[in-house]
Amino acid sequence: MKISSVRRPFIDPALTILLTLVGDKPSEQISAAHCLQEVVDVYRSSLRDSSQNGILSHRFCGRRTRLGNFYLHDGWLNEKSPQRSKAPIEMSKKSSLATAVTTSSKPSETTPLVPKGDPNGDNGPARSSGLSVKQAALLVAGEMAGSGVLALPRALVKTGWIGVPIIVLLAIMAAFSGKRLGDCWSMIEGRDPEMRSRKRNPYAIIADQALGKTWSAAVSLAIIVSLFGAAVVYLLLAAQIVEQVFLSLVPTVTFCAWYLIVGGIMTPLMLFGTPKDFSFVGVVAFFASVVACILYFIQMMNDIKPFVFRWGIHGFKDFFLAFGTIMFTFGGASAFPTIQNDMVEKSKFSKSVQYSFLAILALYLPIAIAGYSVYGESVAPNVAGSLSATPLTLVGNIFMAVHLLSAFIIIVNPVCQEMEELYNIPRDSVGYRALVRLSIMGAVLFLGESIPRFYTILALVGGTTVALLTFVLPSYCYLNLVSQPPREGEPITETPGWKKLVCWEIIVVGVLGGAAATFAAGTRSSSTESIARLYLPLKRTLRS
Repeated sequence: MKISSVRRPFIDPALTILLTLVGDKPSEQISAAHCLQEVVDVYRSSLRDSSQNGILSHRFCGRRTRLGNFYLHDGWLNEKSPQRSKAPIEMSKKSSLATAVTTSSKPSETTPLVPKGDPNGDNGPARSSGLSVKQAALLVAGEMAGSGVLALPRALVKTGWIGVPIIVLLAIMAAFSGKRLGDCWSMIEGRDPEMRSRKRNPYAIIADQALGKTWSAAVSLAIIVSLFGAAVVYLLLAAQIVEQVFLSLVPTVTFCAWYLIVGGIMTPLMLFGTPKDFSFVGVVAFFASVVACILYFIQMMNDIKPFVFRWGIHGFKDFFLAFGTIMFTFGGASAFPTIQNDMVEKSKFSKSVQYSFLAILALYLPIAIAGYSVYGESVAPNVAGSLSATPLTLVGNIFMAVHLLSAFIIIVNPVCQEMEELYNIPRDSVGYRALVRLSIMGAVLFLGESIPRFYTILALVGGTTVALLTFVLPSYCYLNLVSQPPREGEPITETPGWKKLVCWEIIVVGVLGGAAATFAAGTRSSSTESIARLYLPLKRTLRS
C-alpha cells in the first residue's frame, strides 16, 4: 500500500510508518498488524489530545483489508466486519453519544490492536479456546505415566538398584529436551508469523527449519513409528488388564480376543480432531493413573515377604534391554509439539513440561522401587500380574485400564494428524479423516496380534525412534536454530555455554544408549512359535 492511496492530506507519523509496511499479501498485512501494536503508544498519545471519549478509530486508509481482528473499510479502522460495522462516529461532534453507545465490542484505548487470543489473524477459533498450562501438563503426564508404572519394576530386575538413578537421570534429560523442543517452536513462531496458526505436524516443521527437508521427512516417519508402537503397547497392556478383570466372569475369552474387543471400543474415540478437542482426556488419564498407583502401592505393602531373591545386573543385553524400556517410559516428546501448538500461551510450554515430569517421577519411583523390593526376580513384565488377587488389585486394575485407554487417545492423535497431512486430507473432510483413522486402528490391531510381547516392543521402540525424537533431535535442532544468523529485525540472543554442553551430552547418551538398546531388543524379537501360540487360540475362539 502506497502513501498516495491515503485520502486525507495529513496523517499521523506513526501511521505513516505503518502504511509503508503494508502490502497486498496476507502475511504482510499480518506483520503490519503487529507493527501497529508496537507504535500504539505513540498513537495513543496523539489520540488523547484530539479525543474526549478515547474510541480507538482513525481515518487513515481508503482500502478494505484486514489486520488481525481489525478491518480497514471506507477509510476507517474498525473491529467489526465491514459488512456489519456502522459508520464511525465523529469524535469532535458526537463524543457524548459515542460514550453512551460504546459497548464491549468497541475497542477502547486500553484494547490491544492485535488481540491476545488471535495473534495472527486466523479465521479459525480464538486462541482462548486452546489449552492452559495445567491442561497441557496433564496431557503430557497422562500420555506417559501408564507404561512406566507397569514396566519399570521389571526393568529394575535387569539393572539392579543402579536402575533407580538411571530413571531419575533419564527423566531430567527428557524434561530438558522437552523444554528445548518448546524453545525451538517459539523461535520459529517469532521468525515467521505464518507459523502462529495451528499446525498438524509441528515437530516436522521444527526439523525442516533447523535441519532441512530430509530430516523433516525422517522426523515424520519416526513420529509415526514411535507413537504407533506406543499405541500398540498401551492397547496390549489395557487388554491384558481387562482380561484379568473379567477372568472370573468369562474365562473362555482369550487375550487376543480381548485385544480386538478393546480396539473396537476405542475406535470411535480416535475421531477427535486435535488435543484441544479432548483436553478432558488428559485429566482422566492422569488422575486415573494416580489412583491406580496408590492402590497398587498399598497392595504391594500387603504382599511383603520375609525373603526376596534379587540377582542384580543380569548382563549386557538384559541391562540395555531395560535401558531401552526406561527410555521408552519418558518418550512423550513426539507429541509435545502437537500439545504445545494447541496452547493459548505456547511460550509457557516449558512450565507444563516441568510440572508433568515432576508428577511422573512421583508416580514412577514408588511403584518401581516397591515392585522390585517386594517381588524381586519374580516380578512380571506387567507388574499388575504380580499383585495378589484382591478387591484392592481389582479396583486398581480398573483405574489403570482407564488410564491406558485415555493415554491411547492422546498418543495416537499425532499419528492420525501426520497421516492426514501426508495425504492432504482437508480438516473439514470427516469421511476421509475417518477412513485414515480406521486404517490406523486396523494396523494397530494387526501389529498387536502379531507381537504380543509388549516388553520387547517397549525396548525396541525406546532404543530407536524414542531415542531419536526425545534425546537426540530436540537438542540438535535447538543448537542448529540458535546458531542460525538472526533475520532482519530479529534481536541477537546468546545461548549459555553450559546449555550447549548439556545438549551435546544428551545427544551422545541418546545415540549410544539407543544403539545398545536396539541391539539388545533385536535379539529378543518375536518368533514364529509365539505368533502361532497367539493366532491359533484366536482362530478357535472365533469359530466357537
